[in-house]
Amino acid sequence: MPETTNQTTRTLTNAFANALAHLKNTLRRFFKKGRSAARVTRPKNGPTSSSAALSAESIIELIVRDTAASTGQSFFEGLVRNLAQALHVRHCLLTELLSNGQLRTLAFWQDGKISPNITYDPTPGPCGVVLDKDIYYCKYGVQKLFPHQPALPLLEAESYVGVSLRDHHGKVLGNIALLDSSPILERKLYEDLLKLFAARASAELERKRAIDALRRLNAELELRVENRTAKLALQTKELQKALANLQQTQASLIHSEKMSALGQLVGGVAHELNNPISFIKGNLSHAQEYSQLLFELVELYQEHCSQHNIEPSEKILAKSNSVDLDYIAEDMPKLYQSMDVGVDRVEKIVRSLRTFSRLDESDYKSIDLNENISSILLLFQDRLRRECSGTDIQIIETYGEIPDITCYPGELNQAFMNLLYNAIAAVEEKAASCKDGFDESNSQNNQFRGIVHVTTKLASSDQVAIGIRDNGVGIPETIKKDVFDPFFTTKPVGQGTGLGLSTAYQIIAEKHGGRLELSSSLGQGSEFVIYIPLVSRQC
Repeated sequence: MPETTNQTTRTLTNAFANALAHLKNTLRRFFKKGRSAARVTRPKNGPTSSSAALSAESIIELIVRDTAASTGQSFFEGLVRNLAQALHVRHCLLTELLSNGQLRTLAFWQDGKISPNITYDPTPGPCGVVLDKDIYYCKYGVQKLFPHQPALPLLEAESYVGVSLRDHHGKVLGNIALLDSSPILERKLYEDLLKLFAARASAELERKRAIDALRRLNAELELRVENRTAKLALQTKELQKALANLQQTQASLIHSEKMSALGQLVGGVAHELNNPISFIKGNLSHAQEYSQLLFELVELYQEHCSQHNIEPSEKILAKSNSVDLDYIAEDMPKLYQSMDVGVDRVEKIVRSLRTFSRLDESDYKSIDLNENISSILLLFQDRLRRECSGTDIQIIETYGEIPDITCYPGELNQAFMNLLYNAIAAVEEKAASCKDGFDESNSQNNQFRGIVHVTTKLASSDQVAIGIRDNGVGIPETIKKDVFDPFFTTKPVGQGTGLGLSTAYQIIAEKHGGRLELSSSLGQGSEFVIYIPLVSRQC
């Protein structure tokens, strides 16, 4: 585009130079013949001026000098102003031909000043003749010749000289015209002057159009680049999202497979433990009864021997002296009671294991939510004893009266375990930080007591709320919005997958149509509140 503009400018500059040389030769011939045409004069009844008579060469030099350094709109306005003032006419206009056949003024000198540009139909006026014939001259009476052009009376125009503007291919670009209320006498001189500057104006108009086209092209290209960049950014974002979803799906599948295998294993172990535990519990009461009968029998034997003065054999006496029979009789009920408590404890663990084994289930069923959560908490007791020695972490369970809920228990249990694990880990982290800053001289005041509080209640007529609150390290405000994102973790590499909370959110919100809300204060702890419909949607 710039090369085309330069070529156009060079072509029109050459044309302007040739026209200038032609005009100078014409003027020289006028001067040699001594004709007054070599000087621009006004008619006797026209206006007078201190520069009423100027040589054509002076006019050319004046206009060229005044417009040589100008371009664009400055040049157009300078040209019409200088032409009108040098030739002492009231009006001078420079127009551009539009695609719809209308003319729009690029510069309009009207009665001593630049007027606002206008758009008009050239057909009923002399400008239409210029566009068709390339040039038009009317010495006087132009209004009578073109009675249907309303602009002529408004301008009080009686005389007219106009020349067309053409590009280097000869295509009409517009026109340049002079109008006055007095006769324009020197036709040849005015026409040659207009032709001369029409060439220069044509070159400038072409340059302006080329620059405008280049600007439009640049704007269009910039818009295309911007749109393309935005499109690529959107595609990149979509690809990143798809990749994240794929990674999450892959990790979830791997995790689900692991949990399924573990659930099957735990379910098998629970089943194997349940049979002997049931056998022990079933026979424990009989053993206690039998033992009581034996003690009663020994007591009767002792009474019988005492009443009939029967002395036991030396062997019985030796065994009796070596065994504290009174202590055994007193301790045996306590022993059976302890065994009964142990069996109950094992039964609870087996039930918890069976609850945990539901992680591989995909059944949609009704469950006792309080029992489910209590069973899951039981599985964390060993961890609290092993990993938190020296740190007092208390699990508080506050269960409300809630009806059974219909859900996917396996997946819901997994969500609960992830949230409980997160709460205990937060408490452990705070306990460790308190231990690092422990002051032995003030041990009673500095000792940290960790708490994980689990609550359930009926939130509304159709949903329950499960709260898991801890007094751990809390979550910074800056990362709250990220905690449910897949693979987001604050733990060191190798200590966390970043899938726990995101998986819990997916199970609760997407699988069950519930809500998972977080409130946290840095250094004070966090609370996750789960809202689950009483009857979750079935997928």
